[in-house]
Amino acid sequence: MAVEIKLMKDVVENPTVIEGFPSKGFVSTIATKYMIDDLGMELIGYVKSDKIRSLAVVHNSKAMHPVRIYAKGNIILIFSEITVPITDTGEFADAFREWFLKIKPERVILLAGITGKGIEKEHEIFGVASTPELNELMKRLDINVIGEGMLVGISSDILLNCMDDDIPTISLMAETEYTPDPLGAASMLRMLNTILDLDIQIDKLVDKGKEIEEEFKDIAKQLKRGKESHKEMDGFSPMYG
Repeated sequence: MAVEIKLMKDVVENPTVIEGFPSKGFVSTIATKYMIDDLGMELIGYVKSDKIRSLAVVHNSKAMHPVRIYAKGNIILIFSEITVPITDTGEFADAFREWFLKIKPERVILLAGITGKGIEKEHEIFGVASTPELNELMKRLDINVIGEGMLVGISSDILLNCMDDDIPTISLMAETEYTPDPLGAASMLRMLNTILDLDIQIDKLVDKGKEIEEEFKDIAKQLKRGKESHKEMDGFSPMYG
């Protein structure tokens, strides 16, 4: 077994796919988790891999796979609580590529955080797109189009695969300097609200920013203790660690 997409339900045709693997400041993770809860998204699948062993997450007393797939309407969301090691990103990205060729997404939106000075109230959003139409969209929304740079990690593999397969793709990156950074996630969600015409209640995320920060710190401590007692898991970088 390499990497497999396991679905419990069929997905709609030509969906918008959002990818939220952990990134700088965990802005993508916080944003997608908040989106799942606020929109009441349904768990429809998970990713299974021999690269993910001896690792389960527990939420509301229920054991769950660390990489899961949620849906609401025409939106499919890939949510991960682990960081895929660089050595394995190709296998994961190829599995998503095969799946995308079957479901034919209308567009793919990749979320990430990037190093920056940060802004007190709302962090800047940067972007890279695969089509002229999406580049025009970024300009209309005052997204800072990246002219030169380098992207790394699983998001970059997915981006290149989508470009090769002519799937319209946009990578949105929130400027961040804090870990975790709920305000960076809130800025990301504001942009998703505009692009996808959603009504995510972002004010709650901003108001609970401090509470979330403390929660993430507690989880990080727990995972650190777990890693120290399970050295064989050192190849993975947990989402909060």
